[in-house]
Amino acid sequence: MTVTFRLAKAEQLSDIRSLFLSAMAPIAKRMGFDQPADAYSDLGAFLETRNLYIAQEDGVLLASAAMHEVDNCLYLDTIAVLPQHQNKGLGSRLLAEVELIAESRELPCLRLHTPEVMHELLAYYTKRGFGETHRSLPAHERDLILRVTFEKAIAGNGFHMDPFDEHDRQFA
Repeated sequence: MTVTFRLAKAEQLSDIRSLFLSAMAPIAKRMGFDQPADAYSDLGAFLETRNLYIAQEDGVLLASAAMHEVDNCLYLDTIAVLPQHQNKGLGSRLLAEVELIAESRELPCLRLHTPEVMHELLAYYTKRGFGETHRSLPAHERDLILRVTFEKAIAGNGFHMDPFDEHDRQFA
């Protein structure tokens, strides 16, 4: 499988939102609630700031990542892979691309959070070099499930890409 990783385009927002809803449905179910009607309705803001990326194969959307810079770190808001493509290494490859983005922006760390009830995700991020920084309730106050925040230091190997010039990167 040859997958292209690149910045998202405005005409893909609806498909990306559908992908996020589909990929996150099992997490919502485990947390005991339905996803809110407005879930992932803010994708346009990520797009406008060039912080919404997709992975696709032959024009078919497979995965996406939304992020933003905060406190001198890149914060990975959402990373999602279509359910039928999960557990095949695509999420790990996408996460590696996000790390390259952080490095290119000369940010020293990558942060993210996941619900405490997602034990396999806690192990997944730990295995990939992330360390837990804290646990807290979500700011949106729609549920009382703790979120585990992780952080990973980004090695400064000098990788740079122009964030204002769309790029296509391929990975197998």
